Amino acid sequence: MSLSPRVIALLGFGEAGSAIARGLAAEGGWRGPSKPGDNAPRRVIAIDPALDKDARGTALGKEARRLEIAIADRYTEALGEADLVICAVQGEHALDAASSAAPLMKKGAHYLDLCTVTGTMADEDRAAIEAKGGRYVDVAVMGGFFKSGIKAKMLVAGDEAQAAVAWMNANGFDAKYLGPRPGSASSVKMVRSVLMKGLEALGVEALVTAERQGILEEVLDCLSDVDLVPFREHLSSLVQTHVVHARRRWEEMGLVAKTLRETGVEPKMTVMTEQTLRRSVEAGIAPADGKVPKLDEALKLLSEKVVRGPGR
Repeated sequence: MSLSPRVIALLGFGEAGSAIARGLAAEGGWRGPSKPGDNAPRRVIAIDPALDKDARGTALGKEARRLEIAIADRYTEALGEADLVICAVQGEHALDAASSAAPLMKKGAHYLDLCTVTGTMADEDRAAIEAKGGRYVDVAVMGGFFKSGIKAKMLVAGDEAQAAVAWMNANGFDAKYLGPRPGSASSVKMVRSVLMKGLEALGVEALVTAERQGILEEVLDCLSDVDLVPFREHLSSLVQTHVVHARRRWEEMGLVAKTLRETGVEPKMTVMTEQTLRRSVEAGIAPADGKVPKLDEALKLLSEKVVRGPGR
């Protein structure tokens, strides 16, 4: 089914919503109210409960008016005009937004859920939209709106995802079709965040220590070997060799934690890394022949013998 909206509703007009609005205006001539002479006007409306409530709300209202976009602070019948609804609120408000918007949306309207949510939360959002006849599309934003605007990279999943991707890329977005399973795009983002936010936390711990010791540039320079191979290969190699070298790495991290403490840095991430390595050592997974396994073999071993959690 093709997607060719004439009216778009933005739920949330913060950094993401306003960036999308600016991009639509610049890339496709989308705007607020119809003007004399418009043959087939393409309009954008917006809703944000924070409108004019505080300094941030005042700023987003000012930006909406600059773009000539009609903005309201509550969900109103105006949503029924929209052929496409793009939700870009904070993840904890995603279900409230979907539940509030769904009864007001026209039947068959597409709902692009850009909220940062888990796969299960995405399923809840989808249920709310589809119960009222809407067409739910799972969208995971993989880049930053601050730097990239509407060109922030996105993964799109769901039954209507292919049509959504075609329309998005024709209107200034940078979207990639992931597959037909709704919630999978959100799940990819969550797992990616394990790495990216984890690296952020590790970076804070490591670089503050380096700066206090007066060796910041030296530490940054010594990371150049990481650039020699694609990151996915480097990460896979770390997991594969973890099976063989967890003991040595665990012993090293004990000394690393001591180094941080001597520098006056609490080694929160370092201690957790040490504990994670120790867990693998205590599970006794190191192969007798010292051979590094393939990635799928390493992950199977780690999943069965080391990594525990609810239901395992």
